Amino acid sequence: MLSQIAQKHADACRFCWMCRHLCPVGLQTGKEANTPRAKGLQLSLTQRGSASFDANMAEGMYECLLCDACTNDCVTGFEPPLYIREARTQAMVEDIAPAPVVQVLDNIERTGNIYGEEKPTFPSKDNAEVLLYVGEVAACRVPQLAEAYMRLLDKAGISYMTLEQEPPSGAMLGDLIGFTQEVQDQGAACVKALDASGADTVIVLDSYDAAVMRQRWPEWGLSAKAQIITATAFLDQLVQEGKLKLRSLNQTATYHDDSRAARTLQEFEPPRALLAAAGIALSEMFLHRDLAKCCGSSLANAYMPQITLLTAQGRWHDALRTQAQLLVTTCPQSMELLGRAVPQDMELIDLYTLLERACE
Repeated sequence: MLSQIAQKHADACRFCWMCRHLCPVGLQTGKEANTPRAKGLQLSLTQRGSASFDANMAEGMYECLLCDACTNDCVTGFEPPLYIREARTQAMVEDIAPAPVVQVLDNIERTGNIYGEEKPTFPSKDNAEVLLYVGEVAACRVPQLAEAYMRLLDKAGISYMTLEQEPPSGAMLGDLIGFTQEVQDQGAACVKALDASGADTVIVLDSYDAAVMRQRWPEWGLSAKAQIITATAFLDQLVQEGKLKLRSLNQTATYHDDSRAARTLQEFEPPRALLAAAGIALSEMFLHRDLAKCCGSSLANAYMPQITLLTAQGRWHDALRTQAQLLVTTCPQSMELLGRAVPQDMELIDLYTLLERACE
């Protein structure tokens, strides 16, 4: 069932408890089956013929956010998401994936996004050198984040365009069914669309899309002609160049690092530099930067909303301990998830809306 390398990782993890305290799902559910060790042990047993890969085991493989906290903390370099993704592929092949997961897959095949909805479009200019890749979560669930970012580009005098028929990057489908040929074909279609736009720079709003574009695409032999840059890194450049001027808001906030920006892209400084430029004093959560606890993902929320509500509440608990009353994030998926559980007397805001308040 598993590739040789995935089997090696599962065997290494099966008797190791060293990352169990970092798993956001295991922490919130209290179920040993939700830890990376348990998943490795189960898959190792199936490879040895001591257990069968059945629907119950498949369901457990989907009770994971693929947040890489376990990988980040592993001093021996093993990667539980490697065998978890391959197990998801097998669940699809054997037709034992949970029904809510299959429904999300049907949504993607029918509409191109996890919500099964027509994806909204945004105003666009023609033949601009900069292309803004919005992504399905920002477009369908937190359009206010995308619109605030566009207004910041306007204030900085940046001419940009969007794609009327924006193709998926492969990020969602890859997390759902593993990095199969179908997912790689999705990535190839996205590269083709980006290249056809003629843009020199592609700004990516969602770190999940940026992570697959910058890490996975090269692994699949894909390469866009344009420079791919995250939305926060591009804004940070504009501030440094003096194209976007900010005044001090004189506030205190805490900041949530989403898992793909923090652990895949290792991008910590641009959002913090932007907060500092806007006069925001940062009260860091105990777990931040590459140790940040995942609040959930929009994909996971689409098929296990009860568990992702718990993980979002867990992250709010971390924020409450800072004494800050304002939680800032840049990730559309974090905005969707954290928005489900905002505590009384706390405010959730995306960085771009906050920076609009600071624009001179």
